[in-house]
Amino acid sequence: MVNINVQEAKDKITKIFMNVGVNKDEATIIAQMLVEADQRGVHSHGILCTARYVKLIREGKMRPNMNINVLKDNGVVAVWDGNHSSGQILGYRSMEEAIKKAKEHGIGFVCVKGANHFGALAYYAQMAQRAGMIGTALGTGDSTMAPWGGCEKVIGNNPISVAAPARNEVSPVLDMAMTVVANGKVSNMKRQGATEIPEGWGLDREGVPTTSMKDYYTIPPMAGYKGWGMAVMVDILAGVLFGGGTGDRAKDSADGPSIMMIAMDISAFNDEEKYFSDVDARINELKSSKKAKYSNGILMPGEIEANKFAASEKSGIVEVLLENLDMVNDIAKEMAIEPIEIIK
Repeated sequence: MVNINVQEAKDKITKIFMNVGVNKDEATIIAQMLVEADQRGVHSHGILCTARYVKLIREGKMRPNMNINVLKDNGVVAVWDGNHSSGQILGYRSMEEAIKKAKEHGIGFVCVKGANHFGALAYYAQMAQRAGMIGTALGTGDSTMAPWGGCEKVIGNNPISVAAPARNEVSPVLDMAMTVVANGKVSNMKRQGATEIPEGWGLDREGVPTTSMKDYYTIPPMAGYKGWGMAVMVDILAGVLFGGGTGDRAKDSADGPSIMMIAMDISAFNDEEKYFSDVDARINELKSSKKAKYSNGILMPGEIEANKFAASEKSGIVEVLLENLDMVNDIAKEMAIEPIEIIK
């Protein structure tokens, strides 16, 4: 791991995307989201994605600027065709629209088919959270997981994120894939030269558990049949329901992944002051419950990431994987952009 300056990373990654035709506004948003993922310690969805997105844009598989068709909109629910625009911009704009709908109607749904890789879903759920709402984001992906009891990759890791605002306690943020770990974590390990993966992370082509990187084929569902069941339901909710891509149809070269953004205005469900009083009390109750022997404490979902992000924002420094930084700097050099410097 190496340290780099947060603002320098954002500025230079913005320039990289502008160099391949992304307008400044969208390039700035994408750079912000990628760097923030690393700030939260989610390195599988951080600056690592820069090279992938540049490649997709150059190959014509990702539109450099958002271009959508609104297929349905009844005020509360909207369905967009993203026309293979940037998944991160589609996610950002669709959650903005969901928040707008929630302010007017109490709840807002925006579903997007024909998207692209959308990065860490927590960012979108937190957009609603920062607006004082509860945010939920679901997404499909191309086949990376075998069914419970199967050995063929036929379904994505289909992540889901939920973020709820609190006032005086840490605001919980759940962000999880339906696989034991995100596929990007294994990819990172492979790039680092690892020959073994942790027990329980991999299956070979016969569906047999393996710790060998060379035999690794796919990641099993988290929590066994429960993770498989969740993945199926996300496939339906965030894909089949509105005609979005699932499984191999969610590949960049096919229909592309699909996403569902939901924003819920607390005042439509409860008195806001009562909600914030109750949620703070409940979080405090949970965190102050009896700790297990040898435990370092009880953490809310997303609390580790929130602490890392706060420390990074305060210092202006973000820790990234060296191999991920090298990939970004290789592109920067090719474009005659000064590389992001390592802070010694």
